[in-house]
Amino acid sequence: MVDAFGWGGPYLSYGDDKMKKLYRMMLFCSLLPSGMLTLATEVSSNLTLASDYVYRGISQTDEEATIQGGFDVAGESGLYAGVWASNVDFDGSIEIDFYVGYGGSFTEEVEYDIGLLRYEYPDDAQGDAPESSFNELYTSLSFKGFTLGFAYSSDFFAESDKALYTSLDYEVSLPKEVTLSLHYGNQSIDDNAQFGTPDYVDYSIGISRSIEGIGVSLFLHDTDLSGQDCFGGPDDTCVARVVFGLSKSL
Repeated sequence: MVDAFGWGGPYLSYGDDKMKKLYRMMLFCSLLPSGMLTLATEVSSNLTLASDYVYRGISQTDEEATIQGGFDVAGESGLYAGVWASNVDFDGSIEIDFYVGYGGSFTEEVEYDIGLLRYEYPDDAQGDAPESSFNELYTSLSFKGFTLGFAYSSDFFAESDKALYTSLDYEVSLPKEVTLSLHYGNQSIDDNAQFGTPDYVDYSIGISRSIEGIGVSLFLHDTDLSGQDCFGGPDDTCVARVVFGLSKSL
């Protein structure tokens, strides 16, 4: 991918793609608002262990276990930024996400969120392979347990052109401090052949609860994709799966 920032220091002149990607990630962080840290009211981190990493209904770890973690900084103004990482089963086996956004409320019951998310795969685009890393603008509106979200990319994963993800989520508290979560999403992609699947729907249902400060969750994920529709098929990464997870906020 062309270095949009035009960096070319002594290391970059040798065509080291990994070093270029590292510099881009560092620059992304440096461009965060300078007042973020001084206005911060909360700095937090999180760690998750799960039986699978499912992104929009599709396994990113080839149905294998995942370890994930991240750091977040939130300011009094509603501005926030963070970084999150997970193992994956492609492109060097790691995904690193950077995000910055702003959240607030219109009323006591209506909340909103808007931000920019960068998905970075440090070892992607080897040889003639397409670029996996991409940017996404996202926004959401929440009201009484419902959250309507939109995420747009001008050049989605694997250089598959424009893509829009629309989602509707609902959470409700059950007895015994259990939370029930329902999710419905629709992923549309301009260049389906390049991405590897048709436009598709994903959905999930799950329960979660905190036990001694550890988040415990059990979710069922699925899509409307058949095995043959999934990246050339037959492929099981797009079909139904149950995911068990343990998480801790620090």
